[in-house]
Amino acid sequence: MPSTRLIWPALVLATVLFWAIPLFQPSATIHWDLADVSYPAQKYFADSIHAGRLPYWTPFLYSGMPFLSDPQTGAWYPLHWPFYLFGITPRVLFWELALHSFLALAGAFLLARKLFADPVAAVVAAMFYAWGGFFAAHSSQLGMFEAAALLPWLLWASLGDRRCWLLAGTFAGLIVLAGNFDAALYCFLAFACFLIFLPWRRAAALVVATPAIGFCLSAVVILPWLEISKYAAHPVASPAASLRPIALAAVMSADYFGLISGDYRGPEEIRQFYLYGGLLLLPLAIAGIIRRVQMRAILALIVPGIWYAFGPARVLKLLPGFRDAHAPVEIWFVPALGLALAAGSGAAWVAEKLGQKRLPFILMVVIAADLWHFNMYKSPLVYAATTFDELYGKRQELFEGRIREVKQQPFYRLWMSIPSGAIGPLDGSLTAHTEVSWGAGLLELNRYAEYARAIPSNPRLLHALSANYLVDARGRLEANPSALPRVSVPKGITWVPDAAAARAALASVDPAQSSVVEGPPRDLRQEPVELTVQAYRENFYQVRYSASADTLIRVAVPYAPGWRATTDGAPLAVLPADYAMCGVVVPAGSHQLTLQFRPNYFPLGAALTILGGMGVVFLLLYRL
Repeated sequence: MPSTRLIWPALVLATVLFWAIPLFQPSATIHWDLADVSYPAQKYFADSIHAGRLPYWTPFLYSGMPFLSDPQTGAWYPLHWPFYLFGITPRVLFWELALHSFLALAGAFLLARKLFADPVAAVVAAMFYAWGGFFAAHSSQLGMFEAAALLPWLLWASLGDRRCWLLAGTFAGLIVLAGNFDAALYCFLAFACFLIFLPWRRAAALVVATPAIGFCLSAVVILPWLEISKYAAHPVASPAASLRPIALAAVMSADYFGLISGDYRGPEEIRQFYLYGGLLLLPLAIAGIIRRVQMRAILALIVPGIWYAFGPARVLKLLPGFRDAHAPVEIWFVPALGLALAAGSGAAWVAEKLGQKRLPFILMVVIAADLWHFNMYKSPLVYAATTFDELYGKRQELFEGRIREVKQQPFYRLWMSIPSGAIGPLDGSLTAHTEVSWGAGLLELNRYAEYARAIPSNPRLLHALSANYLVDARGRLEANPSALPRVSVPKGITWVPDAAAARAALASVDPAQSSVVEGPPRDLRQEPVELTVQAYRENFYQVRYSASADTLIRVAVPYAPGWRATTDGAPLAVLPADYAMCGVVVPAGSHQLTLQFRPNYFPLGAALTILGGMGVVFLLLYRL
């Protein structure tokens, strides 16, 4: 083997070569969730930061949603920030993937070298893990890809000699900040299983310190999410799936389900069942298991991971988080790491037994060629073989041209029953700053989702959404003259005691005549009121009104905790109106109403993350 000081530039070069097609080929672009969700979210956040503001709320998805309360945006993940500062383009997201592919390669190398004290085993294990089928399949699911790349670092940190608890806590925080909570839970499950076989004093210190440090570092994501989690959920695009025994054949056969040949005949969600780890993975892993070196660590990853992936983990389903994890098969990266470690150990053992000094080099070349050919060159999962402009850009540009005049209006909102790729990326309205009623992958407020589902049976709800333009699946536009104003005074009020009664009322209510409001009944006359919207930004409304009596003003913006209302500086309650919208009972007279959104827990979360980050840096540098 070459000197270990050459390992790091070699790993960097290997990563660039492995990812060369998507990184440098003009006719390769991002697709699926990476284009529909991750790219619009990252570009929107980066543009907002460059404009000097934090996008707590955006009106450009689902008629409005709490953007910074969604972990999936990855807004506060430190390894995204250099790309934010540079500027987000479709090609930049491939560089983000390549960076984390390198991290997976380097982390698995460090972990295997720590376990086996053998650079041959470490390099082979790293290649099998970082270039395996899981990363190819989930390259369009950025947060999951990033969390899986950091798992070896978390485990490696737990084996360190100095301040292992501090490093483990740091990597735990980074995994949460990456934004995919399912993947984070799987990482922590692997970590817990790994700790069982460590000395009890070390394990006890890690059990206490790792979650505490990880929580502090990721509080800017966790606390706003906890505030909104009861009120919102991510749309589930893929069906729930558990691993099936027959699917394990895909570990050694890249085309087992016909994905490579184009004759796909497997499960509905093709990304979940692409498991190809290379022709040599299982033979070498079996050799590593026969060798019986570091078996406890290897089996701590393989056995619980596969057990959970098959779906019988009923005990885990009782725990918070695991109860909502919708696809157990996506834990595959945990047993994949265990198999990679076993294969690395097996490769070193076979080379030693055969006494062939060149065998490790031959194995590395064969493994690299095999995995690159099937998991990058031939795989349709990592990139689309066309340009972004051809796949998305021209359609979005055409649609934006159609609605250019519409967007000149002070208030507009576009309605489409189901998001369509015919007008560009599904969340492309973020990058185009277009106010729409739909979205694809980020948080959708639960009340709003139920309201939208009730529209086909009660079309009058569409008018109350203030959707003044309707868009069909081909992107054609039609005006909706019956749409109510964004800010209005209902003619009447029907008071209901709770959310269940308000939801039931959606079936028959006519918002043009009466608004359904939750709370104790109040005597409001609802006479005509003079209204003038003086200022409007994404998360801010300023309304001048004149009313002869206390009056309910309805604002067609989705209701969520974090909306605050004031009249001339005095706070007012924000009530759910028509189940999903915002209502404010304002006092009589001529006043200025202000409605603004800001997550209640964001300042505390940001403070904890800043202090935690400063503390970690200080402790890492202390006594170096």
